[in-house]
Amino acid sequence: MRNALTGPLETPTVLVRQGDIPSTPMALDVDTGLLDVAGRRVRPAVVWVRHGSACAMLAQARPAGSVTPLQAESWSGFLRQVAGAAATALPGGTVVGPGQLAQARRLGVRIPRTVITNDVPAGAREVGAPTVMVKTPDFRLFEPDRRNWPACLPSVGAPAAAAAGPAGAAGAADGRPVVVQEYVAHTRELRVYHLDGGICAFEVRKPDPSSPMTDPDSVTVTRVDCPRPAADAVRTMCAAWDLRYGAFDLLVSDTGEPVFLEANPDGDWLWFERKARWHGVSFMAAVMVRELFVRSTS
Repeated sequence: MRNALTGPLETPTVLVRQGDIPSTPMALDVDTGLLDVAGRRVRPAVVWVRHGSACAMLAQARPAGSVTPLQAESWSGFLRQVAGAAATALPGGTVVGPGQLAQARRLGVRIPRTVITNDVPAGAREVGAPTVMVKTPDFRLFEPDRRNWPACLPSVGAPAAAAAGPAGAAGAADGRPVVVQEYVAHTRELRVYHLDGGICAFEVRKPDPSSPMTDPDSVTVTRVDCPRPAADAVRTMCAAWDLRYGAFDLLVSDTGEPVFLEANPDGDWLWFERKARWHGVSFMAAVMVRELFVRSTS
């Protein structure tokens, strides 16, 4: 994306990778809004902070443990200040996590019955569905050690079987809340990207919910036209949340109704592009940033 911005789109760009943040001299002048990055002084027009939370910085630090909680929170706060100083900030505002579901339901978008709990059997009984899903959202971002992934993998089954699965066992063992959710019968699973009003979608087929982590070769991803009801639902939520960018996970029921599962404002797209052999999201993201830059500086 950066090559497209600095090349054919001729957009001045400063990229600071997460691993380079601690060693890159940076200063934000609160009075003038000017940002100094390693001696280069700029006025931020469009700022896109990805995975900028303190928890993400702690988990992704290399080598492990090289960033303290105070450093992570300080840098996260600094990035928030930089974003606040810019004319336009990405991805935009939204509730992160299962709280999105209640808001989506109020907007008229169908959601699965969901309980967040550290008592999986009780949560499954509360959901009251014949089949339930137990999962830990975004665990790969916050658990970089793959040896700990089996305890976080999503599982599907009857309530008793799901409670005994990897995610359920982890939630009960360490007191960590997990998501227990009604399993919705569906004909299609979609990953839909929203880019400042633009929409593109992939259809995902996998033998098991955990396959992207355990057997990625068994997962097929196909670039598809986004069904109109799904696109309308995504745009409705983005408008209500002032969200310019988001990666949406949706199911499509046998009647064609979209069922909202999650919106990730930091959701990546390169894995889906590689699987589908189609790189339109990267191009759309570059165009989005270019257009926001022009609007912000015109």
